Amino acid sequence: QIVFQNVSQGSLNASKDLQKEFATIEKKKEELADYLCEDRKKLSLEDVFSTMKTFREVFLTALQ
Repeated sequence: QIVFQNVSQGSLNASKDLQKEFATIEKKKEELADYLCEDRKKLSLEDVFSTMKTFREVFLTALQ
């Protein structure tokens, strides 16, 4: 039973840490949306990273 309590407590702590990380990511996403003059609710990090990847690829091609 002690092992189960330790595992359970560890899971709760991990869950709380993960929630804090998600909250931090969400706040940073909102700051990025403001910086890019985008709607906070519509900004997708996937789209931002995709755009950055495309820009990088085009930039590196231009350098060559």
